[in-house]
Amino acid sequence: MSKTTIIANWIGALALCGLMSACSFQARVAAGSEAKSPDEQAPPPEPAATEPAAPEATPKANVKVNGAKLEVPGNIVFQPESALLQPGAGSEAVLDEMRKYLEQNTRVTRLRIEGHTHNLRPPEQALQLSGQRAQAVKQWLRANGIHEGRLLAVGFGDTQPIANNGDPAGQLQNERVQFRIAELDGKPYLGPDPLAGGTEFP
Repeated sequence: MSKTTIIANWIGALALCGLMSACSFQARVAAGSEAKSPDEQAPPPEPAATEPAAPEATPKANVKVNGAKLEVPGNIVFQPESALLQPGAGSEAVLDEMRKYLEQNTRVTRLRIEGHTHNLRPPEQALQLSGQRAQAVKQWLRANGIHEGRLLAVGFGDTQPIANNGDPAGQLQNERVQFRIAELDGKPYLGPDPLAGGTEFP
C-alpha cells in the first residue's frame, strides 16, 4: 500500500469519527432533558413549604361585668389582721383573671380596687386595713404587667357592709376586695368621683 493511500485512509477515518461525535452531540441536544448525562442529574426536589403554627389565642378572662362592677370567680383571701395574701387560698388565680381582663379590655383605663372590712375594729384601723389590702392587690397586678396608671387602690373600711356583721359568716363576707370601673376610655364611669367617697392608698 502506498503512503498516499495510507494517508487518505487515515483522513477518512478521522472525518468519520468527527461525524459520529457530531451526531452524538446533536442527539443529546435534541433529546434535551429527557437524555441528560450522568453529570447532569436533576437537583433533588425542594421540601414543601410548611405554614408557621398559629399562636394559641389567650382564653377570655373569666370576669363578669355587672354595670361598673367586675366580678371575678373566687375570693381574695388575706391572712388575719394583715394585708398579706393567705398562702394556698387560690387568691393568685383570682387575681390572674383580673390581670387577663385588663389586658384584653384596654378601654378600661382606670380600675378601682376597693378594700372593705367588717365593723369589729375601730373605724380608723378598719380603714387602714381595707386600704392596705387594696394596695396589696394593686401591687400584685402591677408586678404582673398592668400599668400602675390604670390602678386605683381605695379603702372604705367598714362603711359598706354587704352582710350582717352580727354573725361570723356575715363578717367574713364583709372582709373583701371588689373591683369597679372608674374610667372608660379616659372618662369617668358612673360618677365623677373616681374614689366614690373612699380613701386612696397610693
